[in-house]
Amino acid sequence: MTSKLDTNMRSRGDRARTRAYFRDFAPAMAAYVVAIVAVVAWGDLDGESPWRFAWALLPVLPVLGVVRAVVRGLRRSDEYAQLVQLRSLAVGFAVAMVACVVLGMLMAASLSVPAGPWLAFSAGMGSWGVTAAVASR
Repeated sequence: MTSKLDTNMRSRGDRARTRAYFRDFAPAMAAYVVAIVAVVAWGDLDGESPWRFAWALLPVLPVLGVVRAVVRGLRRSDEYAQLVQLRSLAVGFAVAMVACVVLGMLMAASLSVPAGPWLAFSAGMGSWGVTAAVASR
C-alpha cells in the first residue's frame, strides 16, 4: 500500500453509515421476529376465524420496515457499494424469478410443492447474499 488512502480499514463515514443502517434494520428485524412468534403462538392460522388472515399478514408490517432500512442504507452508501448491491439484487431477483417459473411449472404438472413460495424467496435472498459477499471481497 502506498498511502493511507490504500488501507483496508473502513473510514469513519463507512462506519457511521453501517451504524445508521443497523439502527434502521435491527428494530424492524426484531419486530419481525416478535410478529412471527405471535402468529405461531396465537394466530390459529389453521382455524376458521376470519382473523387468521390478519394474523397471517401481521409480519408484513415489519418487513416493510426492513425494506425501508435496505433502501435507506443503499441511498447512504457510496457509488461502488450501490453498484455491488444493485448487481446483487439483480442476481437475486433473476434467481427468484427462475425458481418461481420452475415451481409454477411443476405445480401445473400437479406436483405438490407446499413450501413453494418460501423456496423461491429463499433462493432469491440466498443468491442476493452470496453475490453481494463475493462481489464485495
